[in-house]
Amino acid sequence: MSDKPFLTYRQQLKRIKDKRILVADDDFVLEILKTMSYYGIVNGYKDIFGVYYDEEMKLERFSEKVTFEQLHQIALIDNSLNNLLFKYIIYIEKALKTKLAYIVARKYGILEEQYLDFKKYTSRGSLDRKNEIENIKNQIKSNKNSASVQHYREKHDCIPPWISVNALYFGTVINWYKISEDNIKTEISNDFLRLTNLNDNEERKELFVSAISLLQEYRNNIAHGNRTFLSNVSHELSKNILLKSINDKILTKSEYLSGIGQKDLFAVMLVLAILTNDPILFQQYIFDLKAVLLNYSDETLIISPKGNIFQTLHIPNNFLDRLSEIYNIKFSN
Repeated sequence: MSDKPFLTYRQQLKRIKDKRILVADDDFVLEILKTMSYYGIVNGYKDIFGVYYDEEMKLERFSEKVTFEQLHQIALIDNSLNNLLFKYIIYIEKALKTKLAYIVARKYGILEEQYLDFKKYTSRGSLDRKNEIENIKNQIKSNKNSASVQHYREKHDCIPPWISVNALYFGTVINWYKISEDNIKTEISNDFLRLTNLNDNEERKELFVSAISLLQEYRNNIAHGNRTFLSNVSHELSKNILLKSINDKILTKSEYLSGIGQKDLFAVMLVLAILTNDPILFQQYIFDLKAVLLNYSDETLIISPKGNIFQTLHIPNNFLDRLSEIYNIKFSN
């Protein structure tokens, strides 16, 4: 027998009660288990509440009694944030693909043998230019999902860069950017990072790479069903360059050193705001964030042992004002 045997929904309900989770309505819990899964709603957020192993019962139990409604509420908030962040990360991904394809086509031409000649690129660190270009070619060749790629493959004499990028993963495009010539990277990073506080090209390129790498990691987490907040990611925004690019109204040095804005949820929120150059979309981004968290904005409303919504998500309680300050930096001139 496996130590994780199959449990019916009724057995899962009993397990939930054994874990010190208070259930007010059995039918409600059973319905949620059919849609959000036991693992996703119980194990996914247990560390927020704290657990211990009960030797007598041979299972993990919550350190303090928690209602199922609390777990369900946090799961809904997380799912909403997942969907929102994914939507805007996809926008940045498409923007990078568009900018890179435009410059590559302008500089090298539209034929694959022109713009996918590895000699026109430079190996960077662990990235070998020949391997990366081969990977790009393989993804284009094997792609069966992009209608535009299929159309150009069947009806035209080449697949130009603005079409081929549709066949590529976000991480592949990031690596394509990394092995590109410095003038290409400078043009793209300058186009993304229209920050009046950051004018040095090298600093812009460094911030841009760390920013899109952070977004890619969060995108992969979301795509694989992992939770958004308190997520374990490795890419971190550079303290000196990040703080130089914004002002103290957005993020202070002491806050960064405490973990806020390094590689957490607020860091992702910041990066999305910094890289979004469409003012209408930027305002929509602020509106969407407000809509997701509006019902929980009362600072006296405790939703977990960590405190209110802001303490639970580990974001500043005035995060919308801070993100809006980025708008003032970018679009005031």
